[in-house]
Amino acid sequence: MVFLSTCLLLLAFTASFADLTVEKSCPSDALEIVPSNYFRVRNDTCFLFMTYDIVVYETAKNKCMRNGGNLAMPKTKDTNDFLIQTMKTFDKPQPMWIGMHDKDEEGTIVWEDGSKVNAWGNFDWTTGGLFGGAEDCFALDPNNGKWHDYGCSNTGLLTTLMVTRNSQLPFICQYPVREEQDVVDQRDQGQASVDD
Repeated sequence: MVFLSTCLLLLAFTASFADLTVEKSCPSDALEIVPSNYFRVRNDTCFLFMTYDIVVYETAKNKCMRNGGNLAMPKTKDTNDFLIQTMKTFDKPQPMWIGMHDKDEEGTIVWEDGSKVNAWGNFDWTTGGLFGGAEDCFALDPNNGKWHDYGCSNTGLLTTLMVTRNSQLPFICQYPVREEQDVVDQRDQGQASVDD
């Protein structure tokens, strides 16, 4: 019984610590809109898993940018594995947009920050649409951990003809972890507005 009580206490402490880490590290504007259980902090990055917001690629990108972030860019296998493990903790895991595309030049795949994708064999070309040129944006699939290409939007002749896969998906944002000074500055601003 003591062992079970200790385990439950440890789980509660871990959950509280995780919430505290999220609240100290992730954008406060986003935390006001999205419940903290959709955020995860890994190394120097805060990730937001928008599992319930199904949108086209550009809309997902713009929503991430509103709070100073971007679509997630799993540039390392470690980060990719972390995202996959987290995706599997949500109900009905499904592919989610990440910040990768070849919209500018077919076959030249880049991250949203403009850097070239250095893959470790993580592309899954076996399930592509009928016309690869119509699928220029990428999503991470929690079922196999691979990157899949999808149509970026719901517009265009190829989408109308139903030859591309679903263009509306949930998405993952990434934000740099807030510096401690940012947290202090926000606290001071909040205090100043209360005092005014």
